[in-house]
Amino acid sequence: QKANNARGFMRHMDSQSWSCAKAFPTVLLLDDDEHPSNNDTQKITTLLDVGGGSALYTIKAVRAIPNLQGNVLELPAIRPITNEYIAAAGFSDRIVVTAGDFCSDEGFPDADIVLFANIFHDWPDTTNLSLLRKTFACLRSGGRIVISELLLGDDLKSSSSASTSMNVIMIPWTKGRQYRPKELFLRLTNAGFVNPRLHKLVDDYSVVIATKP
Repeated sequence: QKANNARGFMRHMDSQSWSCAKAFPTVLLLDDDEHPSNNDTQKITTLLDVGGGSALYTIKAVRAIPNLQGNVLELPAIRPITNEYIAAAGFSDRIVVTAGDFCSDEGFPDADIVLFANIFHDWPDTTNLSLLRKTFACLRSGGRIVISELLLGDDLKSSSSASTSMNVIMIPWTKGRQYRPKELFLRLTNAGFVNPRLHKLVDDYSVVIATKP
């Protein structure tokens, strides 16, 4: 029953994230000044997808970038289900699943890109700050963190109705909330990252990207 519940949740998240995941590879092809750069694809060899579920984002990324290898960090009980999705997509030779709990004290596997897709809004600030520190430690110099979220605006007037509504939904059901870009920028900078920037992804969804110096 638990496996069926997990599959149902993954299908729900896939339907919600499909357009964002499809657009995600374009983010990886941007240089630090937000310009398209095919040269950067040679520098990106390993993507770590933290709590990646069905590996949808990673599958779209490895399909678009031939030299990219994916690593999805998922709970041990979810790992076999994630592998099913990867095998169905035909990428078992390029995407592995590492069993682990991102809330534990264990460090992350080494990577060039670390992705958090719809993760931060579920957790309190203390947990997210820990995730930022572990990400900084596992990235090579020049590596990037990518946070994909339905973000609030930096001021109340510029927040979309979707992000505002989602923020209200978070209150009774999770320990987290929706963030504003400037809040993530501050936390990233305090964790040691440089050049935090906002990139619109699809509709009301955005990614915040920062670089390890």
